[in-house]
Amino acid sequence: MTETTTFLDRESLTRLSALVGAEWRFFAGPNVSDWLTDVSIAVVTDGPALTISGEVVDLDFEGEDDTYSSFKIDDGASELGLAERAGHVYHFLAGQEVREVVVVRETVTERRNNQQTWSYVANIGIVFVLSAGAIAISKVSHHSELLAVTRADSLDAVVIDDLTSGWEDQLGLDYTFERERIPIERLLGT
Repeated sequence: MTETTTFLDRESLTRLSALVGAEWRFFAGPNVSDWLTDVSIAVVTDGPALTISGEVVDLDFEGEDDTYSSFKIDDGASELGLAERAGHVYHFLAGQEVREVVVVRETVTERRNNQQTWSYVANIGIVFVLSAGAIAISKVSHHSELLAVTRADSLDAVVIDDLTSGWEDQLGLDYTFERERIPIERLLGT
């Protein structure tokens, strides 16, 4: 059985963790659509700012090479000037304290003739839990760099769309899907 992962590295987790305790200002992106999607989202607080981008990597665990999405986290709010000129700055929940950062992780497991053949484990969302609400930045697909931003009243109310439509059960072939929410401190071991 093969297990393939696309996780955030320690440096990225540390950058996300640095936002805890800061005051949420806004998020922005140079080409944010009406559905709040873009390949790059800047997150700005009264302290650190960072840019969350979607990237694709080539992996071969299903028997053929394909592209799979991953997150990239960079310091600073890259392309903020472009976002401001385009009017793509969103002040939802501005002034709220970032209380926690949670990573949403999904596991897809394939079984052929009742034998587990592979598991794909990927970070699919990053949730900023604020003092009065939550903002999530999540993948739109397991195979695209496009990201979506959603807001909710709480962590429990965050909804990340189903990303598993490409894996469908067939005769002798079935898939299981699991999601978990992992606090950033647990991933950092603190």
